[in-house]
Amino acid sequence: MRLRSVRILAALAVASGTAGLASVVATTTQAQADPASVTAFNGVGADVTQDLYNAFAGAAPDPGEGATHFYTPVDSSAASGSYTIQSFDADPQGGTTVSPGGIITKAGGPYFDRPNSSGAGTQALQDSVTGTLWENSTGDVAGPVSVTGQIDFARTAKGVTTSGTELTWIPFARDALGVLYYANGTTALENLTTAELNGLYSSGTGTASIDGQTVTACLPISTSSPVTNLVNAIGVTKTQAEAAATASGCNTNIQQNSGNAFLQGLPSGVKYAVIPISSGSWIGQANGVGYDRSATARADGVDLASITDGSNNLGQPYTGTAPSEVPSTTYYQSSSYGYNISTVVPTQSITGNFSNAALVSLFVGSGSTLCSTAAQSTAHTFGFDSLTSGEGTCGSTTLEGNN
Repeated sequence: MRLRSVRILAALAVASGTAGLASVVATTTQAQADPASVTAFNGVGADVTQDLYNAFAGAAPDPGEGATHFYTPVDSSAASGSYTIQSFDADPQGGTTVSPGGIITKAGGPYFDRPNSSGAGTQALQDSVTGTLWENSTGDVAGPVSVTGQIDFARTAKGVTTSGTELTWIPFARDALGVLYYANGTTALENLTTAELNGLYSSGTGTASIDGQTVTACLPISTSSPVTNLVNAIGVTKTQAEAAATASGCNTNIQQNSGNAFLQGLPSGVKYAVIPISSGSWIGQANGVGYDRSATARADGVDLASITDGSNNLGQPYTGTAPSEVPSTTYYQSSSYGYNISTVVPTQSITGNFSNAALVSLFVGSGSTLCSTAAQSTAHTFGFDSLTSGEGTCGSTTLEGNN
């Protein structure tokens, strides 16, 4: 499980105003496992934004995963009680999203499967609303468990998959689909087109000739946002893409948003391959603000390709060099490759008689905490772009669904 005690202590220090962060950290003698608070709002879901939400909770990356940076934790308005958040990662320290294990989110609560992706996070939140027993489709360790009252929000990097009104997607920043490539130390695959990617991921063999090389199609776990965002961007079905990756032997057993897992998961003899990834996650890792799961891959030449989408040359998803990479707004504003990242909450928790003022203060509207200048600046450091009028409104509650 990920280590959190330093971040929660930081949150308590800021929320209570009784102790400075330095003094709290100085008296911490032993790190504990994932937090289980009786007051903070609990979130699960996407690994794309897990490091960013860790920063929103006070510190990222976790101790033991790089140089930990401390942040002022986000909190709700004083009038609503100054509530903070705590966020449970998709991939635990010492584990992966393929084998995520289990968590306890609230003191005295049940042990249940750790939601390990955008899809799993929103499904677990949905089950907490409906009373359906939650069980993860990947790495199940706890079996069907009631999670009612155990999850307050979900992190997601993809949109609604099932129509309805029980959940609300609240966007606060912008990410973009990146295409990570390995080219055996050559310059091949530095530039790719949507048409080439369409042909590759609809191929019956999961391979295609690009730049004169035989390129292999790879995919991470099927519930991850990179898979959904890839098929939406390049115009293939999820069934086609997964069939291609299975045929090539580079299928959904690869941990998402990890350059190292991509490189290490290549079938024997493969020298040219691509896989979808969150551009924001790649940038945050390169900048050292998130847990770096791609250092070995970067050293071996793995990088994000420049993309041409029809007649639009989007370029690379980032500009600059590590540790000062920044999102390319041109790329992120693409209607095909760009997408909003959101906090998902039960609709009843932000509207009507059951509305929670603290939850609303944190997430809802352009004046919410996550839409503040400070929070947006933090998001940008982690590789995400601010929303513009053409991409949606920060804090909007117009998008509803049932997962």
